[in-house]
Amino acid sequence: MTTRYEIEKFNEKNFSLWKLKMKTILRKDNCLAAIEERPTNITNQKWKEIDNNVIANLHLAFADVVLSNISKKTTTKEIWDTLTSLYEIKSLHTRIFLKRKLYTLRMSESTSVTDHINNLNTLFAQLLTTDFNIIENECVELLLQSLPNSYDQLVINITNYNVVDLLHFEDVVEPILEEESRRKSKEDMMKSAKQAKALTMMRGILTERGSSGNQICRDQSLEGKGISSATIVARKSM
Repeated sequence: MTTRYEIEKFNEKNFSLWKLKMKTILRKDNCLAAIEERPTNITNQKWKEIDNNVIANLHLAFADVVLSNISKKTTTKEIWDTLTSLYEIKSLHTRIFLKRKLYTLRMSESTSVTDHINNLNTLFAQLLTTDFNIIENECVELLLQSLPNSYDQLVINITNYNVVDLLHFEDVVEPILEEESRRKSKEDMMKSAKQAKALTMMRGILTERGSSGNQICRDQSLEGKGISSATIVARKSM
């Protein structure tokens, strides 16, 4: 197992996400068997080497409060099983809470689509650790129904031209991200137009003030030369 892939240390929170990341690293480094069953075609020396490397990297991936709970465990499998029993969410109460949070989740107009999708995926992953798997088409429906009202036309377009049961989650994410990008571009253009208009008005005001100032200076100059105000006014009216 290498140390090129760093993840946030597990501090007794979000075990499901930490577990997913750690398993990805173990799989990447061909060490996933260390937390499962030992292969039959591996020597004792090689297995001990793999196990020790995984233990060392697991220790480095724990916060102190977690490390103290597994300090006496001598194999990767013992450490992993202890973590699972201590932190994995499987209670009925927690599952109900997560499902309620998922089915009532709504994206606000101020939330980015990316953040909203990340929130959904986090809930999907947490529910998966409670042995509750959400099928693909239900994930699609949950995403569509969680969008704000301003996305209603997009939802209609997606559902009118596609069979929801056959859609994949990524297939729906793409047009939603495109719609967000289109809206942002439109907002940026409107903002730029307003700024340009304000700048033009400001220039007009400054130009007008500059002309008035120049006229006043000319009048004051003529008065300084002994020309009366009445004469100046008469000249302007000619």
